[in-house]
Amino acid sequence: MRGNGVGDKPFTVAGVYRKIERPRLLVFTWLPSWQENAPETLVRWDLQEKNGVTTVRLTHSGLTSESSRASHRGWPQILGWLQAYVEHPI
Repeated sequence: MRGNGVGDKPFTVAGVYRKIERPRLLVFTWLPSWQENAPETLVRWDLQEKNGVTTVRLTHSGLTSESSRASHRGWPQILGWLQAYVEHPI
């Protein structure tokens, strides 16, 4: 994945899909360019549909240091963007 972050600074995230169980589970590794010597971590998306409503649970594990946790606090914003897109697609 590539994008522009804070201050329009370019970034990349590399990773490998570890598990895909459509339509309920997606697990992949996460290695960001913005953190020097970052450890590879694991991102897990669990999706559960009930009565036309999908619940999303995101777990990002392996953030073993305070600096790695501090540099990965963007998930609430990303989930908000995803929700807005799903509710009001362009």
